[in-house]
Amino acid sequence: MSKLLKLGVLKYFKPPSVLISNTTRTSSTATRVCSCGSYIQNIKRRQKEQQTYRQTPQLSCSTTTNSSELSVNKYEEISEETLQSLSDKFDLLAETKDCDPEYDVAYADGVLTVKISDKWGTYVINKQSPNKQIWLSSPISGPKRYDFTNGTWIYSHDGGSLHHLLTEEISKALSDDIDFSDCEYSNR
Repeated sequence: MSKLLKLGVLKYFKPPSVLISNTTRTSSTATRVCSCGSYIQNIKRRQKEQQTYRQTPQLSCSTTTNSSELSVNKYEEISEETLQSLSDKFDLLAETKDCDPEYDVAYADGVLTVKISDKWGTYVINKQSPNKQIWLSSPISGPKRYDFTNGTWIYSHDGGSLHHLLTEEISKALSDDIDFSDCEYSNR
């Protein structure tokens, strides 16, 4: 077990409960280790695939921290600042732009909900602490999971930032130029 812990694999290892419940005192350690070994190989393979898949273009930012390198406390601080900044921006839009009467912004417990209109739909942006990500559900572009990379929130599949996507979509929704680059942790 300590060898697995040193490899950093044990934190991802959660064998099915069937394997544990069917293990009896008479079963051999070799069988259990063999079963665990195949799970560990699958985990290592998935980790390697994710690292290859998540390679994104480098952005010119002063911070070079990645989500995986963030401590839990630092992630909580950065994600909270990001969501609070976005919430403030959406609240300001209600005061300064011609928004639909249905326009509504709510932020609580790490979840930001923004209803643009009945026609356009609702955005949900929330923290995902276990993954150290921010998730977005957009009525236009669908769900996306953003990692904190080089000082901003990046979607690994296309290299786009959360703030850039919001700038594009909310500008269309409100038929006005909206810029989210002044929010915390945008890539300006």
